[in-house]
Amino acid sequence: MIYLDNAATSWPKPESVYLAMDKFLREQGGNPGLGGHSMAMAARKVIEATRWLAACFFGAPEARQIIFTLNCTDALNLGLKGLLQPGDHVITDTIGHNSLARPLHKLERQGMISVTRLSPALEAGVVTA
Repeated sequence: MIYLDNAATSWPKPESVYLAMDKFLREQGGNPGLGGHSMAMAARKVIEATRWLAACFFGAPEARQIIFTLNCTDALNLGLKGLLQPGDHVITDTIGHNSLARPLHKLERQGMISVTRLSPALEAGVVTA
């Protein structure tokens, strides 16, 4: 999984981003998953083109392997719920994002998985097993 959180990590945006978003929302800002009207179809085309470009950039064999999620929490929950099976063991760190730590804690509390949490070395900030 590759997670790119542009919204949270880049501010202010370059002017070209504001202009492109304004143009998109005015001309193609329909719901890409609903309706056959022109704005919905235009939005769908933009998303599919972006999916294809991302697949090429990351070397994914197929564009359908690229998914777009709402945010970090959504992406991590999707991954955890899609990958973890009863009895799995997860190794994580103690300084990770809450959107990972909380679902793991819940799954552990429910008895579905076991979790080992590693603490980083104080002097180096490196997690070692």
